[in-house]
Amino acid sequence: MNTKRLARTALAVIVTVGIVVAIIVGCGPKWGNGSALHQNEETAQSSNSQVSVTLPSYYMENMVFQRNQPLVVKGTVKFAHASKQIDASKLSATLAQGKMTASATAKIAKNGSFTCTLNAQKASLESYSLQVKYDGKVVTELAKVYVGDVFVAAGQSNMELNYTQYYPENSANFGNGIIKETDLPKPLVDKNVKFVIADHDVKNTDFPLANVNLNAGAWLNADSTNSLHLSYLTQQFALQLRAKHPNVPVGIIQTAWGGTPIRRHVRGGDIYANHIAPLKDFHVAGVLWYQGCDDAMNFATATEYESQMTALINQYRTVFGRKNLPFLYVQLARWTNYQYTQNVREAQRTTLDNANLQDRSNVAMTVSLDTDKGTSALIHPLGKDILGARMAAQYLAMENGTKNAVSVPNGPLIERARHTVDGKIALSFQIGTASGLKAMQPNYTKSASASAPDYTKNSKATPLDGISNIVIPTTAALQGFEVANSSGQWVPANAIIRGNQVVLSAANGTPLDNLSGITQVRYLFSGNPKCASILYNDFNLPASPFITIVE
Repeated sequence: MNTKRLARTALAVIVTVGIVVAIIVGCGPKWGNGSALHQNEETAQSSNSQVSVTLPSYYMENMVFQRNQPLVVKGTVKFAHASKQIDASKLSATLAQGKMTASATAKIAKNGSFTCTLNAQKASLESYSLQVKYDGKVVTELAKVYVGDVFVAAGQSNMELNYTQYYPENSANFGNGIIKETDLPKPLVDKNVKFVIADHDVKNTDFPLANVNLNAGAWLNADSTNSLHLSYLTQQFALQLRAKHPNVPVGIIQTAWGGTPIRRHVRGGDIYANHIAPLKDFHVAGVLWYQGCDDAMNFATATEYESQMTALINQYRTVFGRKNLPFLYVQLARWTNYQYTQNVREAQRTTLDNANLQDRSNVAMTVSLDTDKGTSALIHPLGKDILGARMAAQYLAMENGTKNAVSVPNGPLIERARHTVDGKIALSFQIGTASGLKAMQPNYTKSASASAPDYTKNSKATPLDGISNIVIPTTAALQGFEVANSSGQWVPANAIIRGNQVVLSAANGTPLDNLSGITQVRYLFSGNPKCASILYNDFNLPASPFITIVE
């Protein structure tokens, strides 16, 4: 009897164990339909493999977001199965650094595009992590991103100019010995300057990445190798800002494309559509612009330049979400080969006061006529270090906003020309640009240079203090002023400085006894003006070339 009980007990144990094992391996009896287990598996998959998030191409490791502005994470999201819908309340983005986290829930459009707008963050040299989550689980992550000041470097070749693209492959840019390799700026070496470059591609509707960024899968740190691909002008600009703000990373988004007219960069143009429009909602500190050579080739494009430039500034500010976004640009340098260079320069000057600008504040122009170090025979002259310092000085003056009435350093900008009772012409200049007027001789040698000042020794210094040997004192009379009557014949005029004005009189040897019949005045109005004595102010900044009527 005991033996039979033991046998039955043993058999029951074996059967029970077998059933349990069968259930575990999925071969047992179908107790229910297994829906609870299937539900858990699907939830796990939908939070990972079945949900995909695509960020814009330039949202990469090592990228820099703009400090003190809302931090926007954007992209598209979808389920692998089109029949399912994304629950916007479950999609979020989180920025984290140590114990600090900032999160935001997504807003999703019908087409699956989303934005997560996080609170503004302060600059930091330490990296953050950025995660996009669905239903609490990470879908995509950038392990290292930064918060600092971001600039868009746009235009054509004098903005794009870098070592790799413009020198080894095209030795003609050395100008038959006018420029030696030792004359070129040294590569910027600063791991806290990071950059991404747009490829010359207008077929890709997303921001097209240059190979150097594609291969790295990241924004590049400025070092002795990477900086060979980065615009010389932006390197010099970034160098100045890093000296002023050593705890603020700098990010550069380079969209410049050599040999392109301005019409391709405004709305409707292919470069705008593929290089600028994809940046919408991404906040930046400002736009750096150097372009115009291509439009100086014919009269029609030169005369349209002011309206195109005004539209471009308005449009770029709309893309980046700030109506007073700093917009800094370079007036064309000296060059002889395009007939209407001086007309484009004039359009660049008059853009500053164009009534169609949605906001005239924080728009500044850098005059370049005295910066080429004697290389004006080249379309890509030297002097990017001087331009970078001048642009940085303007940006830093804008930095705190117009409410503080910060004076942006400009050279003398013509305001008006009027007849005087004694048969002369008085030239007045815009407020803030005519202090300390003086005649100086530009130094067109390679000894002119710019470096970042030491702010630890002088906290009130500006990048202009780092410019050396740009001018030479002279006792020669001002040159470059011309006048014309209604016949349109131009003749030189004598010019003297009287306080904050310049007074013109008839030059010796001209058929004019006085200037009472004069209707126009112009200054340095040629492609490659050569003057030994030109007008500067107390910033050591030169007056812009101009042409104007006489009241």
